[in-house]
Amino acid sequence: MQPATVPEALPQTRRGRRGNAKHSSLRRRLVTLIVISLLPITVLSMLQATVRFEDRQASIVRHLSENAELLADGNQAIFANTELLLKSLALNPQVRGGGPECVSALVAIRAETPAYANLALYDVDGRLRCSAVNPHADYIVPDREWWASIGRSHRALISDAMYGHVSRRSVVAMNLPLHDERGRFSGAVAASIDLEWLSSRLRTRVAGLQTGVAVISDSGQVVLANRALPRFDLTIAPGRIARTRDTAGAGWSYTLVPLVRRGPGQNALYVAYASPDAPRFGLSWWQTGLDFALPVLAILLASAAIWVGAQRLVVRWLLALQRLALHFAGGDYRRRPVSFAMAPREIRSVAASLSRMSGAVDERDRRLRESLERQSLLAREVHHRVKNNFQVVMSLLSLQSSRLDDESAKLAIDQARRRIGALALVHRLLYDTGELGSISAQALLGALCKQLQPVQRLGSQLELHCDFDDAPLDIDSAVPLTLWLVETVNNAFHHGFPPPTSGSVRAVFRVAQDEAVLTVSDDGIGFDSENPPADQPGGYGLRLIKAIAGQLGGTADVRSARAVGCEAVLRFPLRVAVGALEPDFE
Repeated sequence: MQPATVPEALPQTRRGRRGNAKHSSLRRRLVTLIVISLLPITVLSMLQATVRFEDRQASIVRHLSENAELLADGNQAIFANTELLLKSLALNPQVRGGGPECVSALVAIRAETPAYANLALYDVDGRLRCSAVNPHADYIVPDREWWASIGRSHRALISDAMYGHVSRRSVVAMNLPLHDERGRFSGAVAASIDLEWLSSRLRTRVAGLQTGVAVISDSGQVVLANRALPRFDLTIAPGRIARTRDTAGAGWSYTLVPLVRRGPGQNALYVAYASPDAPRFGLSWWQTGLDFALPVLAILLASAAIWVGAQRLVVRWLLALQRLALHFAGGDYRRRPVSFAMAPREIRSVAASLSRMSGAVDERDRRLRESLERQSLLAREVHHRVKNNFQVVMSLLSLQSSRLDDESAKLAIDQARRRIGALALVHRLLYDTGELGSISAQALLGALCKQLQPVQRLGSQLELHCDFDDAPLDIDSAVPLTLWLVETVNNAFHHGFPPPTSGSVRAVFRVAQDEAVLTVSDDGIGFDSENPPADQPGGYGLRLIKAIAGQLGGTADVRSARAVGCEAVLRFPLRVAVGALEPDFE
């Protein structure tokens, strides 16, 4: 018994891998385990990153809102102080009386407060009566609609940005209407707030920042601004953060805080506080990106470490163990293709166990081979002796037949001799091939066909034609099959062709999957299968044929008619796989 070689075992392993391709490898399972274990931490980190991003956005919103409110409070204080100043001037009789005393008082106040470009008193017609700045000519308020609004008001009104013809500066004017004892409009005191002073003060407050600050009228006029700014939507709710873009396409976040509220004859003023959006790839963007990328990077690095570590510490040694096991499976128990000295302790333990197992298997195989060889020799010797015994019996029958004068007795002995010869043929083939479990149907039936060739008779020509497929037959099937073929062929020659009739008998053996069919047909005289005589094949011979078919686990069917020949068909299941005799190309 020759052991299988390693090259024959390797393709089976490859087929096994392909068959189990749907199962994931050790490395993939370890990586999946790492990903699952780190996934909660990753999700938590991303949630924290989202919270931090929202906190940064909220911080920006708070920064905009707080600074806008501080600037608005500062400017409101200026307007409130100016209104108090105008109310005190309105109560000063020197100022309301006009003349040199009024001019002196206004000049003194203006000298102490650089915020004012001019202080003035106007009569009921809007004519300038006195001024802290000496006018070059008589001056009357040119905007009569604005002057009429002042006359109808009972509180101080603030104008949009305008050019002061007396002070010759850009100013915002606050006018407080005056009324006589009867409550009639009698003029107004006015303070012109210098926009250049306001702008300088504003630039000082936001120096070094990218922030944009502006005072805007609800008519759309920009009263003052520290830098070029985009257009703002003045309809948004106060304190709400909105976004816009400038002419260059840069984004801005801004908020509006009321400075002067709208009233009769009074336009509203707003403080707009704007901050440019962070660059797309600025520090804030990188911080947020890193917050999201770090946990993912941790998973990737851990997965790579597991992948490489599993390859170097486990997988390559498992493959080495697999190759070692394949050599052992092929009967090479002394092959050591890889040294396991550098392998982990567990792998070295498995390799040592495989080596001990291979030694035990090698010893067991040696004993089994020796036992099998002894059994094979004994079985061959048995077949040889059985064949010789059958040959002796056949020789004795031949001697006995030669001493008989009765032709029917000679025929019976001759038939027995043929049957014994068929049995002897089975044992001879088993002895010659050395096979103990199965025998080739083609070899057995072919050799039997040569033995059954008819003896030519005077005046008649008989022929036997055989066509057999190959299939493995176990011993329990080979013996009754040969007897069935001998019986049917002998019956065909003996009963189908009485002298001097000539003809032929055809024996065909076919295999289809796990079923075999043996057909013996002749073109002889045939017989009446409905009412066969006792000495015809439809009588005793038919019972014998069907009995042999029962031993095979199959069925036998004999069909015949007068002058059309006879056909006997045997169907039985094969007990050995058909592929057992096919060469293995794997």
